[in-house]
Amino acid sequence: MFNKAEDTKSSFLEQTKAAREERALEKRKEVAAIIIQSNVRGYLTRTSFVRNILKNFDAIVPQVPENDAKSALISATQIFTQVKLLLLVFNKERDRDRFDKLCSYLIASLESDSPKVSYVGVALSKDHVMQWISYTNDVLWKCCDYLEELKPEYASDMKTVLLYLHMLVSFTNTNTWVVLKAKNVEVLKLGMNQLCANIMGKLFHKGFYLVLKNLLVRGLGRLKVAFKHASLSAILTLSLRPLVAAEFSDKFMSMFLIHILSVPALVQHLETITPECITVLVNYSIFNKSLELLASQQSMRIVFNTLEGNYALCLLANLIHLAYIERETVLKEVAFPCFTVVITGLLESCQHYVVTKQSNLTHWHPVLGWFAQSMDPELHAAMPHVKTQLHLLWNTQIVSILIGKSLAELVKDVESPQAATSSQNRTNPNFFKRAIEARVNRANVQKSYRALGSPEVHKIVLLCSLYYTALNTLTQLRLDILTGKGSTTGLCVSLGDFNLFVILRIKY
Repeated sequence: MFNKAEDTKSSFLEQTKAAREERALEKRKEVAAIIIQSNVRGYLTRTSFVRNILKNFDAIVPQVPENDAKSALISATQIFTQVKLLLLVFNKERDRDRFDKLCSYLIASLESDSPKVSYVGVALSKDHVMQWISYTNDVLWKCCDYLEELKPEYASDMKTVLLYLHMLVSFTNTNTWVVLKAKNVEVLKLGMNQLCANIMGKLFHKGFYLVLKNLLVRGLGRLKVAFKHASLSAILTLSLRPLVAAEFSDKFMSMFLIHILSVPALVQHLETITPECITVLVNYSIFNKSLELLASQQSMRIVFNTLEGNYALCLLANLIHLAYIERETVLKEVAFPCFTVVITGLLESCQHYVVTKQSNLTHWHPVLGWFAQSMDPELHAAMPHVKTQLHLLWNTQIVSILIGKSLAELVKDVESPQAATSSQNRTNPNFFKRAIEARVNRANVQKSYRALGSPEVHKIVLLCSLYYTALNTLTQLRLDILTGKGSTTGLCVSLGDFNLFVILRIKY
């Protein structure tokens, strides 16, 4: 009897448990169905929302014709609304063509003098100016993002590179904003210039210089340069604008040296492809400002530690090339001590990576020999151009400016009256040979000598130390330095058939 009661109780408990589990299962199924339905409905709603935005964008934003861009322009407010909506649902892969069409339209709208049509006209409204700045920054940074993936050596990619560069150039300066040329709007130009400076500042802090550097290296780090006049000129213009806006502050100059002036053979390509850019560099005194910054040991250490050996060598080559370009003006003023100290410092820093023997940790460098650092493929391809720039360091005119004047002054001081009987000897341009003869000819007891610690002797020692350091650092160019291969002439010829080591080993 008791067993029967226990079986009934167990059966009741099992039925109750089963019913409870069934209700819980039904509840989970209901919750799962609600989640699935909500996700599906959300997906369909979002897809419909995105589809409608893209459909409206395609319908409203016109394709700008190349021959008559103004005829396709519509209300700037409409375009601004489409910009906001597109950025809200933007997908990098899907919306690439739409973004290109938008950039083409925005550039074309700047040619209009009507605030109602020009995209800049939106920024003239107090209600929209803050949003306009935010969305413009977003659009410009997306241009930079796309530039990171493009390959300038391909014609199709180069066309897009030019479009994005044009977009960046147009919206970081007011020169192309026709709407600001109207009399009633011209008073706002100062504020718009500051707005452009703020935009450049935003791009700078996001890594604008790094984008330009990578683009330059991909286009110039090759035997056949991919850039032409328009593209290279646009990149240099963009690289200088943050500097100008920041009034050449040390921070911005350091970033310019690290990311732009360290690009392999940049100055040589600028001189060949777009010479007017060299004029811009000269007008902004980039060479002089770079030397002033690097003359500080702390700044030199920061720049070199960031670049390390390979790109520091490229920076050195570009500075030498700028020195050659300004040899008749700035170089004569800064040759000593600024230029001498900076170039010697860069050479000594590069020398820290130079080793005498091959090992598992070294790589062969076409300029420095066995080098304790690997080379990028782009850097290796550009090394012939870098060598050409380095050869300018022992060019006759550079050597004469650095050492010639100082030696000529010493020769003039130490020559005896008997040695000056011939005026032709006085005007002999080979003052290097006379400097050596003035020291080694000990038979003439009437000659006077400078003391070892005198400023003149110390100056000559530092100048000669520059070339001595170059001989020990640029190990694969040692014969070029002495014989003048790849340059107008070498040190041996420049010094009147006397080897540089003769000067370095003079016993004062």
